[in-house]
Amino acid sequence: MPSVLGLLEAREKKVREEVARLQEEAERVQAALGEAERALQRLVDARATVTEVLAEPPAAVAEPVRSEPPRVR
Repeated sequence: MPSVLGLLEAREKKVREEVARLQEEAERVQAALGEAERALQRLVDARATVTEVLAEPPAAVAEPVRSEPPRVR
């Protein structure tokens, strides 16, 4: 018949392994969450920029200035 301490040690080992597995999974989820949050923030920033640009009067939006390429002599 197994001892009570032996049974407790076996259960403790099993639970420690489960904790380690869950910690690894949590780290993976945290990394994926961080990446998704950064992607979301980029989209929010882009939307805010587009909204600001579109809210400006048309005269305030300047056409891009095209410069002549340097001439080779």
